[in-house]
Amino acid sequence: SRGTMRLTPIARMARLVNNHSSVAPGLAPVLKHLAERLPETDTVTPGRLAKTRGVARDFRVTFGASGPELSGFKLIARKGKSTQEVFVTSKLSREEMEAHVGWCVNKVHG
Repeated sequence: SRGTMRLTPIARMARLVNNHSSVAPGLAPVLKHLAERLPETDTVTPGRLAKTRGVARDFRVTFGASGPELSGFKLIARKGKSTQEVFVTSKLSREEMEAHVGWCVNKVHG
């Protein structure tokens, strides 16, 4: 059907950088699935973990601003009072990345 994108995992996985000892609640399995779905040339790097005033009841990942100088995407994961940026270096289109991120969040948090 027209407009349907195939979301098949790629043979070799992207590099998942573990530079922080703590990640936002529920984020680790999402990042693992995302790395498994992206090309091996891509990199998934969690940023700093911060506390926020507002409370996000459900786990969610949104896309942050990414300028032309970035060769990828900035994702923002929220759950409870925790928020964490995730930087993804990739040549995929935003539409493709949104589809992969949505699939991973749905797989883990249904």
